[in-house]
Amino acid sequence: MSGMADRSDALPDFKLSAVLAGHTSDVRAVLLPDPSFAITASRDGSTRVWKRVSTSPPTYDPTESSQGATFKTCLAYLPPSKEYSDGLILSSGQDAIIEARQPSSTAEVNAEAIAVGHSHQVCSLDVDAAARYFVSGSWDSTAKLWEVGRWEPSVDLPGHTATVWAVLAYSRDTIITGCADRAIRVFDERGKLMASWDGKDIVRALTALPEGHSTGADFASASNDGVIRLWTVGGKLVAELFGHESFIYSLATLPTGEIVSSGEDRSVRIWQGTNCVQVITLPAISVWSVSTSSNGDLIVGSSDKVARIFTREQERFADQETLTEFVESVKSSSVPQQQVGGVNMTDLPGPDFLTRKSGTKEGQSQIIKEDDGSATLYQWSMSQQAWIKIGQVVDSESSGANKTAYNGKEYDFVFDIDIEDGKPPLKLPYNVTQNPYDAATKFLQNNELPMSYLEETANFIIKNTQGTTLGASQPQAQPVGADPWGTESRYRPGEVPTSSYQPRPAASRKILPHKEYLSIVLGKPNAALGQITKRNNEYIGTTSVLSATEVQHLLDISQQLEKYNFQGKPSLPTTPALQSSITSLVKIVTRWDPPSNRLAGLDLLRFIAAAAKDFPGTNDDIDIVAGILSSGIFDADLVKTNNKLAMIAIRFFSNALYGSESSRELIKEHLESILESLKPLSSLIASDVSVAVALTTLYLNLAVLITTDKSSDSDTYAPYGLALIEETSKILSSSPSVNHTASATPAAQTTEPAYRAIVALGTVLIGLKREDLSSAAKDNFDVPSTLAQLKTKKYLDEPRFQTAVGEIQGALR
Repeated sequence: MSGMADRSDALPDFKLSAVLAGHTSDVRAVLLPDPSFAITASRDGSTRVWKRVSTSPPTYDPTESSQGATFKTCLAYLPPSKEYSDGLILSSGQDAIIEARQPSSTAEVNAEAIAVGHSHQVCSLDVDAAARYFVSGSWDSTAKLWEVGRWEPSVDLPGHTATVWAVLAYSRDTIITGCADRAIRVFDERGKLMASWDGKDIVRALTALPEGHSTGADFASASNDGVIRLWTVGGKLVAELFGHESFIYSLATLPTGEIVSSGEDRSVRIWQGTNCVQVITLPAISVWSVSTSSNGDLIVGSSDKVARIFTREQERFADQETLTEFVESVKSSSVPQQQVGGVNMTDLPGPDFLTRKSGTKEGQSQIIKEDDGSATLYQWSMSQQAWIKIGQVVDSESSGANKTAYNGKEYDFVFDIDIEDGKPPLKLPYNVTQNPYDAATKFLQNNELPMSYLEETANFIIKNTQGTTLGASQPQAQPVGADPWGTESRYRPGEVPTSSYQPRPAASRKILPHKEYLSIVLGKPNAALGQITKRNNEYIGTTSVLSATEVQHLLDISQQLEKYNFQGKPSLPTTPALQSSITSLVKIVTRWDPPSNRLAGLDLLRFIAAAAKDFPGTNDDIDIVAGILSSGIFDADLVKTNNKLAMIAIRFFSNALYGSESSRELIKEHLESILESLKPLSSLIASDVSVAVALTTLYLNLAVLITTDKSSDSDTYAPYGLALIEETSKILSSSPSVNHTASATPAAQTTEPAYRAIVALGTVLIGLKREDLSSAAKDNFDVPSTLAQLKTKKYLDEPRFQTAVGEIQGALR
């Protein structure tokens, strides 16, 4: 038993006290501000307050404090004060908006305050109750200090060059930050940098230690290398704590001065001085967050959608049924083989090892080959002096037959990740037994990419492997979204996913003319709102500024859109808030300068167009399409420098056709001007896939409009049909040859724009049934030659192209 830590002065082990279940996705942040209630925040967009309703055993009733569609990732709590008798919950996440709510508030009630200042996801919050300030860190590479009650950034904490993963309101006049650039920085309350040093790896978590801590340290940091480091405020490294086997995500400090840590190795660890005195293993892959209470209890949130409270006090232990259920859930959980390293079954000890050998330290792991040939993971408990079963080791290579080889290994999926136009995509290998965040983090680190892409990259993996879980057989990659038009398994960090060809069976029925409108609704309405509220400050004192009421109406609408199901028919009702929002967005997209400030307004507008049951943009005072067309965003010079404005406007036009009858009427009024404005954009087809998809989607929707609208005859629509034939022919002629190799350009790897263009072309020719259009297609635009080129360019390798081209050729004969 040599090497055992001395347990003579050890406190009792923590045991499960309560299970807080109800979220529908990972619990990313937790707080236990007072023994009487807990707070949780989740990737499902909700923040919940759990009120304790009984004490022995403790039970809790939840109330939804706030709800949105974007991820919640961080929490802080401001204790009761004269202004806020119940205290304030601060929450934030992907939408970059910090909400302040009283614990008794519900999701239907407006927040006490909304703090806007970050331009990207907020990933860390901390409060100094005495000084009445809080501090935030974000993916936008900034940290900010805010005064409670003012709700605007008071001080920017400068110098960060990557995501600020951790912030610590250390004292009234000292703030500490931990960053993905590896630096730990110490600031005073005015934002002056007092000290900075290398944190040895990406710094993910910070916690203050009580004065006179046994180690002499002032605070602790945790990093992606799985090490906890103890520091003085002056930057002296006091100690390093080793034990975690993967990333550490969260730190907290108990009233005893013990440190609590949690991470990617399924564990919560309790550290007394520099020794790990207890390991709590959870039936989850990631243990995202840990927090402590004044009574010595702790709460953790994890990837199994559950938060759990643990205690050392017997009167607060969970009932025996709950304790047994927890132990059994840990025993039966699957442990990815990647997490425990290579397993050679012939060299593993059998079950007799568990009685012959004792562990030498808390949390020591040992894999055992069971009598039935399976591999089981055990962990040594110093307090129980026994090996505890913590899961079944799962071999990812047996999870499915459809494997892809990459760098000499087999994977369930190997994704293409586009980083920069004109450069080959990077490969992201993934097995279903991995945590998506683990795979995403390794990918970003291996390719020296910003950690600000972590959430998007992990979410891309989740979407493209949806429904695939540990032990699944024959996993199949799913397309992003529900678009049947070929949104494929390809991704650009920081942008809407685009795609590369996946074969599909030849159609058994005719597909032309196409009769259904398509929408483009990928993205986040709240992200657009965050940019609008940020930019609005630039117009204070001018007639272009939005009032507080207008901003609130936009907030109300964006929150509705976050929850809205865009797969159904447009059903968002016309309300005063929606009417006000359209007026505000007209102001933004026509009057805000420089033009780049209009982007978020256009983006929010396109979501409304796809959702509104009766688009309120057609009265005498508002003609939003005319305003956009005359705003200058389609001017050739601006398109050269900022084509994204035109691209988002095109998406709005498409969604307006998809949406309501009233918005379609608005497009019909300006049909000629729209087609004329779009002509310069055809030159971008081969260089910008996002513009190509947006433009060809609009041409397809316009083709549907002129071939299905019964209010006008074919003579009225013939000139527009001729214009569409001309533009779609140009697009098809300029489309590059298909090349699905890694070294090809993005435009060559995706066939989606060409397919939408050819369906638009065929819809006009077959849907309008006019001899003059068929003659023009053959004689003026040489469509037969263009179709022949598609075969040479390998587009006809896809059955869907074969079907469409065959139908068009038949019509031209």
